[in-house]
Amino acid sequence: MVIVYPSSIRMSIGKQTYALRNLRKRKENDKSAVYASKYFKSYDAQDSKPERINESFYDDDCIQTAKSMLGMTLARKLGSEILRCKIVEVEAYMAKTDKASHSYNFKRTKRNEAMFMKPGTLYVYMTYGMYYCMNISSKGDGDAVLIRGVEPFEGLETMQKNRAKINSKQNQIKNVTNGPSKLCQALKVTKQLDKIDMSNSDEIWLEKGTAVDEKDIVTCKRIGLKQTTSGDWATKPLRFYIYGNMFVSVKDKLEEKKKEDNFT
Repeated sequence: MVIVYPSSIRMSIGKQTYALRNLRKRKENDKSAVYASKYFKSYDAQDSKPERINESFYDDDCIQTAKSMLGMTLARKLGSEILRCKIVEVEAYMAKTDKASHSYNFKRTKRNEAMFMKPGTLYVYMTYGMYYCMNISSKGDGDAVLIRGVEPFEGLETMQKNRAKINSKQNQIKNVTNGPSKLCQALKVTKQLDKIDMSNSDEIWLEKGTAVDEKDIVTCKRIGLKQTTSGDWATKPLRFYIYGNMFVSVKDKLEEKKKEDNFT
C-alpha cells in the first residue's frame, strides 16, 4: 500500500518537488551521475517484492555506509503488519578519534557493546532518560551510523498512533518520523531490539530502495554537539541527508545554499 497524503501535506510535498526540479533536470542530462552505493536499486513498491540488504552491505567504511543508507528502506514488523520508511537522514560516528561517539577511543561498555559487534548490528540506546535512538554498526570496531530521519510510505496510520501516545503533534505527518527518537517511537524501537542482527532479523531490517545521486546528498555538521565536550568533532561534516526532503529533522540552510549555487 502506498500512502495518499491529505491536501495540506501534498502542498508541502509540492514545494519539495519544486525545490528539486532543477537538480532533476540536471540529472536527466548527466549520464555520469555517481550513485551513493552499488546496492541501490530502483523499484516500485507496489509491483516488486522488496529485497533485503545482506550483511556484506554493512561491512564498509562508516561514512560510506552512512551515505549508502540514504534512500534505503527501513522495515519494521509489528504483529502481522510491516511498516516501511525511506531513510532520508543519517550521521556517522567513529570510535578511534571521534570525541562525539559513545565508543570514542575504543571505549567499550555494557551500554555500547553493540557498536563493537559484527557490521549490521542494531545499537539502541536511551537518551534523556526516556527516548530511544537507533544506530547500525559498520566496519571498524565501535563505528556506527545513527538513523536521524525517515519518510513513511507503508503503515503511516500505525506510526501516527504510536506517536500519539507520546506527542499530540503526530497528526502533522512530517513530525511523525523527522527525528531519531520520533522514528523510534513511531516504529516501536526500544532497548529490546539492541544487538539484533539486521541482516537476518524478522523484527527489523533494511531493504534495497531508491537510488540517490551523490550530488543530491547534503553533507554538514551533526546535530546537538558542543565543542566543549566534542572539540572540533562537533563541526565535522558527518551528517548526510537527502536534499529537499521534508522529513529531514534539521536542514542546514548554508550548505543547501551552496548546493543550489552550484547548479544555477
